[in-house]
Amino acid sequence: MRIKWESGVSIEHKGTKIILDPHSRSLNYKAALITHAHVDHSHAFKVNYIPKFSSEETRELVMLDGVSRVDRWRPIKEKERIAIDEVEVIPHPSGHVLGSYEFEIATPEGTVLFTGDLNTRESRTVKPAEPVQCDILIIESTYGSPDFVFPPDEIIARDMVDWANEILNAGKIPVFQADSLGNAQEIIRIFNENSATPVVSHRRVSRINRVYETHGCRMRYVDMEDEHARELILNRNAVIVAPKRLDLSFSSDYVSALVSGWALKFRRKSFPLSDHADFPNLMEFISDCKPKIVLTYHGGRHDSILAKYVEKKLKIRAYPIDLIPTSFQSGIV
Repeated sequence: MRIKWESGVSIEHKGTKIILDPHSRSLNYKAALITHAHVDHSHAFKVNYIPKFSSEETRELVMLDGVSRVDRWRPIKEKERIAIDEVEVIPHPSGHVLGSYEFEIATPEGTVLFTGDLNTRESRTVKPAEPVQCDILIIESTYGSPDFVFPPDEIIARDMVDWANEILNAGKIPVFQADSLGNAQEIIRIFNENSATPVVSHRRVSRINRVYETHGCRMRYVDMEDEHARELILNRNAVIVAPKRLDLSFSSDYVSALVSGWALKFRRKSFPLSDHADFPNLMEFISDCKPKIVLTYHGGRHDSILAKYVEKKLKIRAYPIDLIPTSFQSGIV
């Protein structure tokens, strides 16, 4: 088995090559596996000639972003086994966003677990990531540094509600800016569960909310285009959930806070709620998977930092996936 970074993670067994979360339009592979709908992972939906696999939820979310049709796509369900020649693929929940998977890839030479983006903590909208014992673990490193230790979610939720109440009491409108897919839905659920204050949802968030609702995730919100939303905002009786990059400088009535794991590094008002695992959760997940080799990816400079800690603390061989191609045969490390 051979693993290589090729603008995506390439896994090859006896001439059968599959690729996971590819970024390129030139894909000479037997199939593409897509972990979730965020644009930096779902590019393969725009490549019509290659067979591709994802959850149904992922396809529905990708279609919201201007993908008019999807060719040669097959939905796969959690724990469903699919065979690509001698390669067997089993999806497991990754805990990141609706429909997100990590992929267990079994070959006669050994087993790989590819996490995609993952979150091991309990959330309000999706199941947490499952550790799967494997020979090689390919793990995201977004927050793969000991600098990133998130407070408990219930404390973050309390702080968000308290801050929103302060802004409302001052006669302003609190706006939480977050990824439209993932964190935005968590924020809505936080206020549904911890506050009587209505939630107004920006239209780009609302269309994603509706997909979540289709798949059983209930939320209470008012779309920003609704007349009732205008009344709530006028009366200073709502919080707004909006995309991260929305420009609010046109009105001094809005007071915004960013919601992201990167909040630990920001000086502006922000809350470190994340749909990724923090550093201790990554280390615990790696330990639970009991791999022989760990390959880090998708974390920039954190790839090397996490790999060094894995080798030092867990005594497991580890290095960034784009450093060198990795060959593996069962029983040989």
